[in-house]
Amino acid sequence: MVGSVKWISSIVKEFVGFLQGIHRATIESSVSSLELECAELEFALLTMLLGSLVGIVPMPTTLTIELLPYFKDELKLLELRSIKGSDVLSDLMSSLGGEW
Repeated sequence: MVGSVKWISSIVKEFVGFLQGIHRATIESSVSSLELECAELEFALLTMLLGSLVGIVPMPTTLTIELLPYFKDELKLLELRSIKGSDVLSDLMSSLGGEW
């Protein structure tokens, strides 16, 4: 009787640990997806703001000039993306998750 209770207790503990692992993995996956989405939205915003420099006119120039001082960090992000521009396939694979 005591042996079967210990056996059931160990199975329940392992199952709870398994569920906690799934919960942690789901949270980590969600956070990485949100970070990727945030980076893409920042890139879209920069395209809207700086698109007039390359011929895309989605936003009035006066509004763009007024908003530029608030986007110092995003301009640094744009610079980093231009440096990593040749490694687009690697960014895509890392966004899919797993080890490739």
